[in-house]
Parts: sequence; C-alpha cells; structure tokens
Amino acid sequence: MHAPGFIVAALIFCAIIATIYWMLHPPSTRTVQIAADAAKQAKSIAGDILVVFSADIHSEVLMALAARMAKGQHAELVAIYVIEVPMTLPIAAELPQQDRQALQALTAATEIGRKMGLEITTRTIRDRQAGPAIIAAAREENARLIVMGTYREQSYAGAPLARTIEYVNTQTHTDVLIGVSSAGDRPSMFNVPPPALPPTRSPSRA
Repeated sequence: MHAPGFIVAALIFCAIIATIYWMLHPPSTRTVQIAADAAKQAKSIAGDILVVFSADIHSEVLMALAARMAKGQHAELVAIYVIEVPMTLPIAAELPQQDRQALQALTAATEIGRKMGLEITTRTIRDRQAGPAIIAAAREENARLIVMGTYREQSYAGAPLARTIEYVNTQTHTDVLIGVSSAGDRPSMFNVPPPALPPTRSPSRA
C-alpha cells in the first residue's frame, strides 16, 4: 500500500474510533453537571444541622428529615426552641405556657432523633425576636444548614414566620431548608399539628 493511501486509511480509522467513543461517552449536559455538583456538595456537609422551633415554627416533620441527613453525613444535630419575649417584659420573665411549649417541642424532637438512632442536642433560647436568635445560634453551633418549617404558601406574605424567613435568609450565608405545606386544606406531610398542651390544673381547695 502506498504511503498516502495508508495515511488516509489510518485517518479514517481514527475518525471512526473517535466517533464510536463519542457515542459511547457523550459529554455531560449542564443538567447532569448541576446534579453532580449538588450531590458533591451534599456529601461535603461539615458542621451542625440546626432545626428551629418556636410558637410559629413547627419543624417536627423536617426534624425527621434532618435526622436522616445528619446520620448519613455524620453531622451533629441541634434543635432549638426560640421563645419570643415581649418588649414589655424582662427577658427572664416567667412564661410558663411558653416554657411548656418549648419542653414539649424539644422532647418530641429528641424522640424523633432517637427513633432515627441519633442523639441530638436541644436548647431553649429567649430573645425579643426569633430571627436574630436563630442567626446567633447558627453561628454558635457552626451550622451548615438551618431547617425551618412550616408555613402555608398562600399565607406567606405578612405572616410572622415570613418575616423570620426573610430575616434569616438576608443575614446568613448558611443554607436554609424551609417546609412548605400544601395549599388549602389538602392533605400534606407537613400538616402536623403542634403538640397539645396539657390541661392546667386548678389549685385544689383544702
């Protein structure tokens, strides 16, 4: 075979091989690349996961999700309950109803964690507003993820939780996971009522 013919045949053969390789190994699309990057970032969570509760924030369902994430990533899980103390009262004022709500919410969070095979840390925080308290707790705990839920999407604007969400999102670089319940009265995994308070016993008369 003449040299020019051999070179042409070799080039054609290489082109065929390259085409077959390209067909078997197509370049990653942007969507595939985004998914790969997201999965990589999810695996690199380092630091605590902070789950937030308050009178307006009910995170029981998301607590289970956070526990699964923490266990899978070997991260610490912290649940806080923020009691918002009115400006008209001292910060250490006695608030028995709010204290009972905090105890019940954090007890439920602890039980959820245990069912997932995870021991969690719980804290009750008193502050004038939930937003600053959440930001401070996230910094203290070196949180890489703040978990908050839930609110109904159609009543988001102007709601107490809406203001807290907006404050937290604008004051931190930490990722925030927020639960959104279904619109109207349709069934939703987030439609979990807050724990009922035990009835207050009236003092017995002698």
